[in-house]
Amino acid sequence: MNTNRMLGIFIAITVLIWFLLFALSPQPKYQRNSNINIPKLPEPVINHEQLQKIEYKEVDNYFEVDTQDTLPSAKERVDKIDFNLYVYKIGAFGSSATVSKVVKSFNDAGFPSFTQRNKSNENLTNVLVGPFASKQDIKDNQNTLNQIAGIEAGEVLTWNP
Repeated sequence: MNTNRMLGIFIAITVLIWFLLFALSPQPKYQRNSNINIPKLPEPVINHEQLQKIEYKEVDNYFEVDTQDTLPSAKERVDKIDFNLYVYKIGAFGSSATVSKVVKSFNDAGFPSFTQRNKSNENLTNVLVGPFASKQDIKDNQNTLNQIAGIEAGEVLTWNP
Protein backbone atom coordinates (compact mmCIF):
# COMPACT_ATOMS: atom_id res chain seq x y z
CA MET A 1 0.00 0.00 0.00
CA ASN A 2 2.91 2.35 0.68
CA THR A 3 4.24 1.72 -2.83
CA ASN A 4 0.86 2.67 -4.32
CA ARG A 5 0.87 6.00 -2.49
CA MET A 6 4.43 6.79 -3.62
CA LEU A 7 3.56 5.92 -7.22
CA GLY A 8 0.43 8.10 -7.07
CA ILE A 9 2.37 11.06 -5.63
CA PHE A 10 5.04 10.63 -8.30
CA ILE A 11 2.46 10.62 -11.12
CA ALA A 12 0.63 13.64 -9.64
CA ILE A 13 3.84 15.66 -9.35
CA THR A 14 4.89 14.71 -12.90
CA VAL A 15 1.51 15.80 -14.31
CA LEU A 16 1.70 19.06 -12.31
CA ILE A 17 5.20 19.80 -13.61
CA TRP A 18 4.11 19.20 -17.23
CA PHE A 19 1.06 21.39 -16.77
CA LEU A 20 3.11 24.23 -15.25
CA LEU A 21 5.70 23.98 -17.99
CA PHE A 22 3.01 24.26 -20.62
CA ALA A 23 1.06 27.00 -18.83
CA LEU A 24 4.10 29.12 -17.98
CA SER A 25 6.05 28.69 -21.19
CA PRO A 26 5.86 31.62 -23.60
CA GLN A 27 3.45 30.99 -26.42
CA PRO A 28 4.53 32.38 -29.81
CA LYS A 29 1.02 33.58 -30.71
CA TYR A 30 0.95 35.88 -27.65
CA GLN A 31 4.36 37.43 -28.20
CA ARG A 32 4.85 40.65 -30.08
CA ASN A 33 7.42 40.90 -32.78
CA SER A 34 9.49 44.00 -32.35
CA ASN A 35 12.01 44.92 -34.93
CA ILE A 36 14.94 47.02 -33.91
CA ASN A 37 16.50 49.09 -36.65
CA ILE A 38 20.13 49.84 -36.05
CA PRO A 39 21.27 52.69 -38.26
CA LYS A 40 24.44 52.15 -40.19
CA LEU A 41 27.36 54.38 -39.43
CA PRO A 42 28.51 56.62 -42.24
CA GLU A 43 31.73 55.68 -43.98
CA PRO A 44 34.63 57.92 -43.03
CA VAL A 45 35.58 60.42 -45.67
CA ILE A 46 39.28 60.48 -46.49
CA ASN A 47 40.65 63.36 -48.47
CA HIS A 48 43.62 61.83 -50.24
CA GLU A 49 44.86 65.19 -51.48
CA GLN A 50 45.46 66.46 -47.97
CA LEU A 51 47.46 63.41 -47.00
CA GLN A 52 51.17 63.99 -47.28
CA LYS A 53 53.61 61.49 -48.50
CA ILE A 54 55.97 60.27 -45.87
CA GLU A 55 59.56 60.64 -46.83
CA TYR A 56 62.03 58.25 -45.34
CA LYS A 57 65.47 59.45 -44.43
CA GLU A 58 68.38 57.32 -43.44
CA VAL A 59 69.64 57.90 -39.96
CA ASP A 60 73.31 58.03 -39.26
CA ASN A 61 74.51 55.31 -36.95
CA TYR A 62 77.00 57.71 -35.41
CA PHE A 63 74.85 59.77 -33.10
CA GLU A 64 75.43 60.21 -29.38
CA VAL A 65 72.95 59.23 -26.73
CA ASP A 66 73.18 60.67 -23.23
CA THR A 67 73.12 57.65 -20.93
CA GLN A 68 73.74 59.48 -17.66
CA ASP A 69 71.02 58.67 -15.13
CA THR A 70 69.69 61.91 -13.64
CA LEU A 71 66.64 60.41 -11.92
CA PRO A 72 66.89 59.46 -8.26
CA SER A 73 67.06 55.77 -7.63
CA ALA A 74 63.85 54.00 -6.70
CA LYS A 75 65.81 52.02 -4.13
CA GLU A 76 66.83 55.23 -2.38
CA ARG A 77 63.21 56.35 -2.24
CA VAL A 78 62.02 53.02 -0.86
CA ASP A 79 64.76 53.02 1.77
CA LYS A 80 63.50 56.39 3.03
CA ILE A 81 59.89 55.16 3.34
CA ASP A 82 58.99 53.47 6.61
CA PHE A 83 56.97 50.32 5.90
CA ASN A 84 57.03 49.08 9.48
CA LEU A 85 54.07 48.84 11.79
CA TYR A 86 54.39 49.78 15.45
CA VAL A 87 52.79 48.58 18.67
CA TYR A 88 52.75 50.10 22.14
CA LYS A 89 53.77 47.64 24.84
CA ILE A 90 51.76 48.34 27.98
CA GLY A 91 53.56 45.81 30.12
CA ALA A 92 54.03 42.16 30.98
CA PHE A 93 51.57 40.57 33.40
CA GLY A 94 51.50 37.22 35.16
CA SER A 95 47.80 37.10 35.95
CA SER A 96 45.42 36.12 33.16
CA ALA A 97 42.64 38.11 34.85
CA THR A 98 44.75 41.29 34.72
CA VAL A 99 45.63 40.64 31.08
CA SER A 100 41.97 40.14 30.17
CA LYS A 101 40.95 43.29 32.05
CA VAL A 102 43.60 45.44 30.34
CA VAL A 103 42.85 44.08 26.85
CA LYS A 104 39.10 44.62 27.37
CA SER A 105 39.63 48.20 28.56
CA PHE A 106 41.64 49.05 25.42
CA ASN A 107 39.15 47.36 23.11
CA ASP A 108 36.29 49.22 24.81
CA ALA A 109 38.16 52.51 24.30
CA GLY A 110 38.51 51.80 20.55
CA PHE A 111 42.15 50.74 20.47
CA PRO A 112 42.91 47.26 19.11
CA SER A 113 44.98 45.29 21.59
CA PHE A 114 46.34 41.77 21.76
CA THR A 115 48.62 39.60 23.83
CA GLN A 116 51.92 37.95 23.12
CA ARG A 117 53.96 35.53 25.19
CA ASN A 118 56.98 37.20 26.80
CA LYS A 119 60.19 35.84 25.30
CA SER A 120 62.41 36.36 28.33
CA ASN A 121 59.96 35.00 30.93
CA GLU A 122 57.48 32.32 29.88
CA ASN A 123 55.23 33.03 32.89
CA LEU A 124 54.47 36.59 31.72
CA THR A 125 52.19 37.78 28.95
CA ASN A 126 52.84 41.05 27.08
CA VAL A 127 49.88 43.33 26.36
CA LEU A 128 50.36 45.21 23.08
CA VAL A 129 48.16 47.97 21.66
CA GLY A 130 48.04 48.56 17.92
CA PRO A 131 49.33 48.16 15.30
CA PHE A 132 49.90 51.80 14.42
CA ALA A 133 51.14 53.05 11.05
CA SER A 134 53.86 55.28 12.51
CA LYS A 135 55.61 56.17 15.74
CA GLN A 136 53.97 59.58 15.55
CA ASP A 137 50.52 57.96 15.84
CA ILE A 138 51.62 56.36 19.09
CA LYS A 139 53.06 59.63 20.39
CA ASP A 140 49.81 61.42 19.58
CA ASN A 141 47.82 58.85 21.60
CA GLN A 142 50.41 58.05 24.26
CA ASN A 143 48.76 60.00 27.10
CA THR A 144 45.40 58.33 26.42
CA LEU A 145 47.00 54.88 26.23
CA ASN A 146 48.89 55.40 29.50
CA GLN A 147 45.75 56.68 31.20
CA ILE A 148 43.68 53.66 30.13
CA ALA A 149 46.34 51.25 31.38
CA GLY A 150 47.15 53.25 34.50
CA ILE A 151 50.88 53.35 33.76
CA GLU A 152 53.51 56.09 33.54
CA ALA A 153 55.17 55.01 30.29
CA GLY A 154 55.10 52.17 27.81
CA GLU A 155 57.46 50.95 25.12
CA VAL A 156 57.20 51.50 21.37
CA LEU A 157 58.10 48.35 19.42
CA THR A 158 58.42 47.54 15.74
CA TRP A 159 55.83 44.89 14.90
CA ASN A 160 55.92 42.36 12.09
CA PRO A 161 52.91 40.05 11.91
